[in-house]
Parts: sequence; C-alpha cells; structure tokens
Amino acid sequence: MKRYGPLIAVPGALAVGDPGRNHLRLTPDAVILRDGVESRGLLAWTSVESIVVDVPTTKFRLPGLVGTIVLGALTAVALSDLGVDPDDGSVTLTADGHPTTMPLSRHHVGGYWEPTVAGAHRLLAHLIAHPEQRALLAHPEPLIDVAAQLARESV
Repeated sequence: MKRYGPLIAVPGALAVGDPGRNHLRLTPDAVILRDGVESRGLLAWTSVESIVVDVPTTKFRLPGLVGTIVLGALTAVALSDLGVDPDDGSVTLTADGHPTTMPLSRHHVGGYWEPTVAGAHRLLAHLIAHPEQRALLAHPEPLIDVAAQLARESV
C-alpha cells in the first residue's frame, strides 16, 4: 500500500485517513464515509462540492518517523503497550449545499507534513472539478504520485 500524508492507496479506491478507523474511501463512482470496514454513508460524486481535511500539520518533513521512534522507545522502557493512538482530525464534505463534518483518523501521532495536506486538498479539488479523472481512483497508486507532485508545487 502506498501512502502520502493523509492519503493511502487501498484496493480499488483512495482512502483519506486511516482505513482501519474513520476515513473516506474515494471510488470512481462515490465517496464512502467509513468507520473501519463499516459504511456510515455514501455520496455520489455528482453531489460533492468540496472535501476539506482538518488535521494537525507540521513543518517537519518526517513527522511519523519521529513519533514512531519516540513511542517505540517509551513502550520498550515501559514493557507494555502505552495505548497511545493519534487523536482524530476531521473532514468536512459539502454535498448538495449541506456541509457534513465527521472524524478523520490519522496514521500516526503528530501532525502531517504541511505540503502533504496541501497536495491532498489540491488533488481532492481536482477530482471534484474533473469528473473524467475519477476513473483513476480504481487504481489509486499513481494518484498518490500526483498528490506528491502537487505538494512539491505548493512549497
């Protein structure tokens, strides 16, 4: 699985957020609101006007690496699982003029590198504005590369 900031390629879709918890699953036909494997709603792309991700960000390039190392060291010292999970961010979807905000689970403790979130926003806006591009969501790995390119352009 390929991941870049809050985006992760999953079979047949692009997930926004941690696919094991609260996330969006973007398919060529719809935006699915999910909590792990449970669906909490489905929106046709034709009704989606915007998707805005609100997660902590950082200027540090490798925030997940530092969090993993620090938590790993603390867990080793404590000799037990510390039970530390990243706090949820949120995502606001506006569909048919109605905004809906839901929790968005993160992949790691700490913020996402700012350009990755900017790249995700640009990719989401592009998918909303260009319906013909949504077919790419069936094979999302190249879209992760597009989001990375959009992030580099925003720096």
